[in-house]
Amino acid sequence: MKNLERNKSLDLIKWIALLSMIIDHAWYVLPAELQEPFRWMRIVGRLAFPLFCLAIAANVRRQPVGHPGGLNYLGGIFFFALISQQPYSRFFEGNHLNILFTLGLGLVITQAIHHLKPTLIAAGITALAIAVVYRPILSFGLCGALLPAALLLAIQARSEAAVAATWPLAALLAVLANTGSGLLLWTDLPVTAQTGIAAAALAPILGLVLLQIRLRLIWPVGTWMYPIYPSHLLLLGLLPLACQ
Repeated sequence: MKNLERNKSLDLIKWIALLSMIIDHAWYVLPAELQEPFRWMRIVGRLAFPLFCLAIAANVRRQPVGHPGGLNYLGGIFFFALISQQPYSRFFEGNHLNILFTLGLGLVITQAIHHLKPTLIAAGITALAIAVVYRPILSFGLCGALLPAALLLAIQARSEAAVAATWPLAALLAVLANTGSGLLLWTDLPVTAQTGIAAAALAPILGLVLLQIRLRLIWPVGTWMYPIYPSHLLLLGLLPLACQ
């Protein structure tokens, strides 16, 4: 396939997603007495996952329909998902699978919807089944795995009715991926938690606006972004030890 011209708007989205993720994770290593005053870092972090999903959706949409799919793209995500799992588990001290597994499953589902090839449809159904089975330990859960596909449909929407249906769906999935059933407790949540939910809901709309921006110069976000994920978890995990 002929290489597509680089979309600088997508690079901007990836930069914002990457920086907001690091800001979010940096909150966890703050001293306990600073965590509440710096709660805004967690709110900023609610932008990260929806914007990563939007980047996946926009990249898939740029692939000509019928193309067998980005195997290198998918392979890179799952390769670094495996590498990142140990640093992720140590940093968050849990048994959840890291975000790259969710993004990888979401990519497979999104490609199946976009290309509608039998092999990719079968792969998409398999990815969906895996997301359903592993949703209790999958970062951002089943809604997270479905969000890139919902954003693809939103980007492709042409009629006003389609836009009115797809973008609210994407916003809802973004909120559910970030909060789960916590959304039902909206009125009982503190203002900072409500603000975080609002940030997650607005992230897809922000991404749509960013896609319309035409930039001349921006540092491309390439495959170097993959090792950044486990590396920043390792470095942040070492900070408390270095400060002792």
